[in-house]
Amino acid sequence: MALTLNDRLPIPHKNAEVKNVTCEFCIVGCGYKSYKWPLGTEGTYKNNALGLDLSQQQPTYGDWCSERMFNTITDRDGKKYNLMVIPDKECVVNIGQNSVRGGMMGVSTFNASSPTKDRLKEPQIFRGGMLMETSWEEATTIIAKVYKKIIDNDGADEISHKTFDHGGGGGGFENTWGTGKLFHTAIGTASASIHNRPAYNSEVHSSREMGVGELNSSYYDTSISDTMVVIGCNPYECQTNLFNIHMQANLDGSSLANKKKEYDKGESASNGKIIFIDPRRQASITNAIAIAGKENVLHLQIKPGQDITLMNALVTYIMEQGWEAKEFIKNHTENFDAMYKVNKVSLEYASSITNISVADIKKAAEWIAKPKPSGHRPRNAIYYEKGIIWGIKNYENVASIVNLALVTHSVGRVGTGVCRAGGHQEGYTRPEYNGPSRQNLAVIDTDIIEGKYLVYSIWGTNPFGQSIATQRLRNAVTKRSQIVKDAINGYHGNNLDELADIIYNACKSGGLFVVDIDIYPTQSSERAHIVLPAATTMEMNLTSMSGERRMRLSEKVMDAPGSAKPDCLIAADIANALKAEYLKAGNKTMAKRFEGFDWKNEEDSFKDGFAGQGSKMASQGGSTGTLATYKLLREAGNNGVQLPIVKVENGKLIGTRLHYADGKFGTKSGRATFLPTPQPAMPKQVAKQVKRYKYWVNSGRINEVWQSNYHTGRLEFTAKRWPMAPLEIHPNDAKELGVTSGDIVQLSNDYGSTRAIAIVTDVVRKGEVFGAFGFQNSIINDLCTDYVDPDTKIPFYKGTAANIVKVGRSEGLIKDMTFLERA
Repeated sequence: MALTLNDRLPIPHKNAEVKNVTCEFCIVGCGYKSYKWPLGTEGTYKNNALGLDLSQQQPTYGDWCSERMFNTITDRDGKKYNLMVIPDKECVVNIGQNSVRGGMMGVSTFNASSPTKDRLKEPQIFRGGMLMETSWEEATTIIAKVYKKIIDNDGADEISHKTFDHGGGGGGFENTWGTGKLFHTAIGTASASIHNRPAYNSEVHSSREMGVGELNSSYYDTSISDTMVVIGCNPYECQTNLFNIHMQANLDGSSLANKKKEYDKGESASNGKIIFIDPRRQASITNAIAIAGKENVLHLQIKPGQDITLMNALVTYIMEQGWEAKEFIKNHTENFDAMYKVNKVSLEYASSITNISVADIKKAAEWIAKPKPSGHRPRNAIYYEKGIIWGIKNYENVASIVNLALVTHSVGRVGTGVCRAGGHQEGYTRPEYNGPSRQNLAVIDTDIIEGKYLVYSIWGTNPFGQSIATQRLRNAVTKRSQIVKDAINGYHGNNLDELADIIYNACKSGGLFVVDIDIYPTQSSERAHIVLPAATTMEMNLTSMSGERRMRLSEKVMDAPGSAKPDCLIAADIANALKAEYLKAGNKTMAKRFEGFDWKNEEDSFKDGFAGQGSKMASQGGSTGTLATYKLLREAGNNGVQLPIVKVENGKLIGTRLHYADGKFGTKSGRATFLPTPQPAMPKQVAKQVKRYKYWVNSGRINEVWQSNYHTGRLEFTAKRWPMAPLEIHPNDAKELGVTSGDIVQLSNDYGSTRAIAIVTDVVRKGEVFGAFGFQNSIINDLCTDYVDPDTKIPFYKGTAANIVKVGRSEGLIKDMTFLERA
C-alpha cells in the first residue's frame, strides 16, 4: 500500500494467522506479533484476532495498529492478504512498545505498488551492456565456473568476500552459517571482510582477550543498576527500547521495587543516575534530563579521540580514593600492577587533554565507585558502541573501558555489566576463520583499491557507503568491474565455459569479477556481473540473539518476492554448483569439500550449524547450542532464551541472565586480565587532515534511519523526513559560512567529498560537525581516511576533517523536514 493517511485499517479476522516476529533492525530485538488474513475479509469490533473490544478507545500503548504497521501482501500462489505487525505486550524486552523503526516493519514488507517495489526478485547477469534476468542455474553455474578456475589456477585467496556477520536485517544464525561454511570451509579463502569494516575481525578483540565477552549482562540488570555509563553511543536513537523501557525505568524510579528485591540486605537503593561520554549533546542526553533532572545526568563532553585518557583518569582517581574492588581484583583478576603503572595519569593532565573539568571527572568517579550510604559498592551498567569501537585506537579504547569495569567489579554482579550497546542483532555461527592473526589481517577494501584479488563477492551489504575511503573504493571497483564488463560485451554467444574463460581472462588483466547478493539494487549491484536476490525477515525463518543474548525464532510470515531465496540456500546453490563442476572435471577430492549443502530449507542450515556443531565452530551459542530446536524456540515465543542455554527443563529452554557470576572469566587462568592502555597519538592520516582542514567530522546514526538506509531510504515517511544526510553545525560556524538550517553544504578533503543538509544547532561544539551515515546519496564515509588500528584493523570512522562550503538551497527538498533539536 502507498504510505498515505487513511481513515481506518481493516480489523484482523478472528482466524488470522498469528506468528512471532523479532524486529529486524536494532540489537534490542523487540518482539512483535504478525497477523495475516485474506484480503477482503476482516473481524468486527468485538470479534477479532486481537481479542479486544475495538468499539472502545484504546490506550496509548495498547494493541492498536498504526498505518506503518500494516501492508497488503501477495504470496507466490497469487493469494492476497492483509498483514499487520504490532509490538508484543508479553515480550519482556519492549512490553508492547515499538521504536520508530520497528513500527515500520509492516510497511517495509514487499508490495509491488509500494516504495519497496524495487526489491530484487530474480537472478541477473550482465549481458548486452546491462543486467538481465536469468535463471538460478545459469547464474550459479557461471559463479562456480569462474571460482573453480581461480581456485585451481591462482588459489582460493584470490576470491575476496564481504559478508554480513549479524542477526538482523535478514541475517541470522542460518545465513551466517551458510555463507561462512561456503567461504571458510568449502572455498577456503582467507580474503574476507565484515559488512561494515574492511577486514575479517572482531570489534572487541581486547575485551575478549581480557576474558570478558562483550554481551555479559541483561537489560533487566541495566534497569536495576545504580549508575549507567554510556560511552560513545546514543541509546535513545540507536537502541531505542533499551533506553525507553529499561534505562527510563531506572531513571524515573519505576524499578526501585526490583532493586530492593535483588540487592543485598540493607543495601541502599534509589533512582538511577546516568553518565554520558560523548563530544555531542545527543538526543539520549536531552531525554535523560527530561526524565531524571539535570542533577542525575552527567554529560562529559569529551574532545574527540581522548576517551582512553579519560578512562585512565577515572581509574586513577578511584584508586587514589581507595574505592577499588580490592577483594575482586585480588581473587579474580591479573596484571593489575602492569596496567596501573602505565595508565596512571593526573586529573589535571587528563582535564587538559579531554576538555573535561577536574570536578566533572571526580563527580563521574564518585557516581561509579564511591560507596553508597549503606557502605555497599555501586552497581554500574556500562555501555559502549561505535563512538568507541570506531575510535582512535580500537584495541585500547575498548580495553580501557573494561579496565574501569574490572576496577569497580562492574561485571558478574546483579545490576552490573560492561557491554557493547550494539548495532544489528547478533547471529554469528561459522566455521573457524583460518586467516592470519588480528595484527596481520588483510585490509580487503584497501587491497581492492590497490588492484588485488580477482573476485569481490558482496553479500548483504553495501561497502561503497560503509567502509574506509569509500569514494576511492567506488572508483576502483567501477574501473576494474568495467574491464570485465567490456570483455563480456565483446562476447555474443552463450557457451558458459567460454563466458567463464572471458571473465577469468579479464580479471587476470586487471579486472574484478563482482557478485552481489542483496534484497535491493544498490551501488554494489550497479558494479556487479551477477546479482542474486535474497529473502529477508518475515520471508524466512530466522534465529538471532539480542544485546542481552536473547535468542528467538522470528517466523516466516510471507513469501519472498519472485524467486528470491534465503542467503543460506543461495550459499548452498553456489556450493552445489562448484561440487558439480569438480565432479565433471573428475576431481573427487575437491568435490568433497563442497559436500554437506543438501539443504531444503533454512531449518536444515540451522540444524547443520548452530544446533549441529556446538563447540566445533565459532558460535555465539557455544557448546550448548545443540539443545536448541525450532520447536522449542517457537514455544518460547518472543521471550526466547538467553544464551548460553543451560538445559531443557519440562520442555522449556533455560538460559543465562548474567555472565561471570561465578567469578570465572574467559582466560586460561580463569582470571580477568587488566591491560595497559596508553593514550595513542593521532594517526598520521588523520593528523594530516586536521592540519589541512578546518572542521572535525564526526558521524553516527539517527533514529529513523537504519544501517545503509535500505528500507528507510525508500519509505515515504523517512525519505521525506531525511532526503539527504543531515549535518549538525554550530551556530558560530554557520554564521562564518553563511549557512542556515536547510542549506545544502559540501564537505571535502583529500579523500573525497560529499554533500549534506545543514542543521544549525549548539548540540555540537564550534569547529566540530556531526553527519549521519547510511545515506547513499550523501556518503559521510567518503571523507574517511584509510587508517585502521594496526592491532585489529578496525577503522577510525569517527576521525577525519574537512572543509565546508555552502552550495545553495532547495525548498522542495526540505519542505517535509524539521530543524528542531532532536529529542
